[in-house]
Amino acid sequence: MRGVARFGPLKERPFRFLWLGRTGSAVGDSMIPVALIWTVGHDLRGGATGLGIVLASNLVGGGAVTLAGGVWADRLPRRLVMIGADLARLATQSATAALLFTGTAHVWELAILQGTAGAAAGFFNPASMALIPQTVSAGRLQEANALVAFSQSGTRIFGPSLAGVIIAVAGAGWVFSIDAGSFLFSVVFIAAMRVAPYARPAAQRFWTDLADGWREVRSHRWLTAGFLGYALGNIGIGAYIVVGGLVVIHHLGGAWAWGLIAGAAAVGGTLGGVLAYRFKPRHPVAAAFAIWTLTALPPLALIRPLPLPVVMAAALAFGGSILVGNTLWETAMQQEVRPDRLARVASIDALLSICLMPLGQVLAGSLEAGIGVRATLLLAALLMAVPNLAVVAFVREVRAVERRDDREAAPALSPS
Repeated sequence: MRGVARFGPLKERPFRFLWLGRTGSAVGDSMIPVALIWTVGHDLRGGATGLGIVLASNLVGGGAVTLAGGVWADRLPRRLVMIGADLARLATQSATAALLFTGTAHVWELAILQGTAGAAAGFFNPASMALIPQTVSAGRLQEANALVAFSQSGTRIFGPSLAGVIIAVAGAGWVFSIDAGSFLFSVVFIAAMRVAPYARPAAQRFWTDLADGWREVRSHRWLTAGFLGYALGNIGIGAYIVVGGLVVIHHLGGAWAWGLIAGAAAVGGTLGGVLAYRFKPRHPVAAAFAIWTLTALPPLALIRPLPLPVVMAAALAFGGSILVGNTLWETAMQQEVRPDRLARVASIDALLSICLMPLGQVLAGSLEAGIGVRATLLLAALLMAVPNLAVVAFVREVRAVERRDDREAAPALSPS
């Protein structure tokens, strides 16, 4: 029984079903980037331009509807929003598999299908994040978030390799078939969940609902300052991925070295999930921003490229710090934000990640050409560290948010 108690949230049936559904779909999703790279770059000979269009379509689709997803996830039963989003992705990935099996796929078709899948994720993610507090006891909320993050990170370790094996043995169509099946798996478990109701907002105009979500953000100064702080950090991460990847390829051995670094970050995320399950600082938001400063280690390690094992260690810290910080941050949001506005706040949170990291990737080339590789990496590191430290140092409300005692109830559900 002691071993089971270590995973207490999984003892609660609603959360166990949510976790199984999300973990199952994450397995399929972790294989898709490799399948898309192979399909567009090799089978369809779409080149870098075609691949960029397809990958960007997924991000653009998600970014375009994330705010709407948050509004509807607060208006409707969140389980229904998630089921609808999973069914949409079941359809897009099944259609992709069918096109590949019949040999009739075109780059533009994949771009539309992946853009639609990204839009479905824009509805699913805010609903899922807001649903977690309804599935688990208040005292187990952080552990529940840590378990979800742990499983998501874990799939990124073996998913790409598994995709490569499946593509080599049977073809990319089977990867998309497995991904489609993973969404059906998710639907089965989410549909079987039974969760406590929450007071949904009264029906009003869309823009009024969205404005209420922004007012909720503004009512918590730690949220407003925090969004600004890590938004700048996401720009830095985007620049690091582009410029850092090129430095590794040119100076540390090639694409395989970048693969090892990315793998180390995934392992770090998994280890971070273990740490986040137990680590409960008194001031979780301040701790999250302090921990996020460790994301600056990889670009610093590449300014004058250190040996590959050192860079991998920095990437390990990068992945772990993101997961631990995110777990503390999301738990604080779930505890402090009004339940009937939580999905809208989560959608604003997600939008900053979806939009600003690609912005850093777009700016990376111009920065490198203008100030050089080393200066660009240093700037990326500063963006990933300095705003986080400034938020902790200068925003009192960030330091004032305290961890709720395990015996304390979640915020009361109040109609609006």
